[in-house]
Amino acid sequence: MKQTPFYYTLRRLLALSVMSLLTLATLSLTSCRHKDTEHDDYGLSAALSWADPSDAGREIKDVRIWIFQAGGKLVAKRQYGSKFLIALDIHPLPVGEYDVVATTNLIEPFGAEGDETFSSLLLKLREASTSAEHAHYAVGHISLPRDRNSRIGLSLRRILSELTVEVEGAPRGTKLETMVLNAADALVPSQKGAEGIWGRASNNKQPAQGKTAIEQNGLIKTETLRPMPTVSHDAYAYLRFTFRLADGSLRECAAEAPIMKPAGKYTLKMKYSELKPFMHIKPTRISDWEEGWTVVGEILNPDD
Repeated sequence: MKQTPFYYTLRRLLALSVMSLLTLATLSLTSCRHKDTEHDDYGLSAALSWADPSDAGREIKDVRIWIFQAGGKLVAKRQYGSKFLIALDIHPLPVGEYDVVATTNLIEPFGAEGDETFSSLLLKLREASTSAEHAHYAVGHISLPRDRNSRIGLSLRRILSELTVEVEGAPRGTKLETMVLNAADALVPSQKGAEGIWGRASNNKQPAQGKTAIEQNGLIKTETLRPMPTVSHDAYAYLRFTFRLADGSLRECAAEAPIMKPAGKYTLKMKYSELKPFMHIKPTRISDWEEGWTVVGEILNPDD
């Protein structure tokens, strides 16, 4: 068959059309890929620090981070073996407002529950214990802009409180058991306490008992108890002291004390001769983290 000029012209047009279609397809794929990954190169990283300088140098075995959209929905969750690795990791996220929660050493007997949303996340102590090692938490809010990375600074605070009890003039051989009656079972990181700091105790009680302390040279001093903070709906922390004397008899006392806050450190000093069935305890501020507690009177009708 003889090939006419019209044939060559038609063939050339078809070739140009195919090339144009391929070019458009390539541009379309590139455009879609850019659209899907336009924020892959930019995002959010976190830098952790200690709120309490005395925690500096503490061993970190576990680091977790949760990132929530402004509406509260979880959009990212990661776990690391070091706080330095978290600073190197960039979470690709679109422009917007985010709430970020971080924890360190949130390992047994601790745990996290309800992390589907910011408001439902609970940091729990799963056993009624006053001897767990410290775990820390931090909460922050950040606005993520377009076309640049942002770093959020998160200041880690202890989840647990600390309480040490000293009793002077105790009879020889006396043993002391201390119980915190209204310790909470969890910390709610999305809620703020009275001082405007993220992290508020739950409303559910989980009483916590400390280890038995034994009199030495007339003094009883407990190991440091580490209970959860006081439940959020109570105005006082309620304590119970059981003294077991060498002759087998018991003496029980109770006290209302200032609320115990996350990261708070409290030292209660009492004299055995001045113990009452139900006592009121007054705080003395020592530092941003510490209070000294002393008995200032007896409550005659504690149920009123």
